[in-house]
Amino acid sequence: MKKFYLYLFLFLPFIGSASIPTLSPRAQVSLVTFAPGKELHAAFGHAVIWVNDPDQGIDRAYSYGTFDFNTDNFYFKFLKGTLPYSISFNSMNDLVYYYSEIEKRGIQIQNLKLTDPQKMQIFTALEINLLPENKNYQYKFFYDNCSSRLRDMIEKAAPGAFKWKNYHNLEGKSYRDWMNDYLKTNSWVTFGMNLALGVPANQIANASESCYLPDNLNLSVQQAKVNGQKLADAPYDVFVSKPTEPENHDWFAPIPLLVFFNLLIAFVSIKKRNSEIFIFDVFLFSLLGILAWFIFFLAVGTDHEVMAYNPSSLLLFPLNFPAVVWFARKNRSGWWTYYCRFAFILTTIGAMWTLFYFPWIALVGLMPMIRLFFLSHFIKYSHD
Repeated sequence: MKKFYLYLFLFLPFIGSASIPTLSPRAQVSLVTFAPGKELHAAFGHAVIWVNDPDQGIDRAYSYGTFDFNTDNFYFKFLKGTLPYSISFNSMNDLVYYYSEIEKRGIQIQNLKLTDPQKMQIFTALEINLLPENKNYQYKFFYDNCSSRLRDMIEKAAPGAFKWKNYHNLEGKSYRDWMNDYLKTNSWVTFGMNLALGVPANQIANASESCYLPDNLNLSVQQAKVNGQKLADAPYDVFVSKPTEPENHDWFAPIPLLVFFNLLIAFVSIKKRNSEIFIFDVFLFSLLGILAWFIFFLAVGTDHEVMAYNPSSLLLFPLNFPAVVWFARKNRSGWWTYYCRFAFILTTIGAMWTLFYFPWIALVGLMPMIRLFFLSHFIKYSHD
């Protein structure tokens, strides 16, 4: 039933009218911010622009970031970053019902104090975007999403309203830092996303760029002024979600599990430092190697530019798989010992690099580091 409502209210675009009606003086344009939800796709919140004109019978809450599960090759296109996203609209009552009753997420509305021409400019831009030839676009989580598009639209309608250089509360963090603020540190999702993101995610976002998050757009609108007057009324809550309860300690979360595996690998390596544990090494480096190749594919084989130049490729070093079949043997040639030392250095560099943006990832790299150290210093080799 939940999936049905999700599809019904969020992923069914309405068809825009052929002609754009003129808004009446009673029309109101509002920014609506939805609090983060429990699911990954909802973890960062959502934002829509609501155009409400009782005289014209208009009640449209416009949402960017809509996609269709029935798209051909959906999962492949999603992975590649080529899945088309689009704009759609719903009635505000439908959205309030869905987010408050189904998802139990907070809803906050800010009525924008715009002139009639400014309201019409935003309404026209939204309606033009709804046209079949315009509604699809290539979604970019950091750069072009449901929130950043609304930021741009409001800024065009009210130029100069956002004094970005004065919004110090929205400065000083990287895209990755802002993202991690919405994720639990000790979760597999957080580890996975930080492993997948490359150097571009570490760029410091200015106040405007930080508005890729709906909460930050909400804050920027609260601070915006036109001719000394607030751009929007004070936000009011339509629905307030209950605070989340603290979770119990999870022994299967990444940090305790990775600490355990690192201790296990260290123990086995010390115990068997002069012995071959070939099957153990093949299993370890194969598992990490498959992950490394997947991360490498995301960096070079997709349209997700924020995954490029990824330090995780040093941390896990894809060539370890299938090279482990040769460098883990006790009777390997001397060349493979040098390879192990080279791979150890690269892994160490990758681990140290990660300490600057998400230190816990170093636990992932510590596993191959331990084995590569012992393989390069304690396992004797034969000369060919």
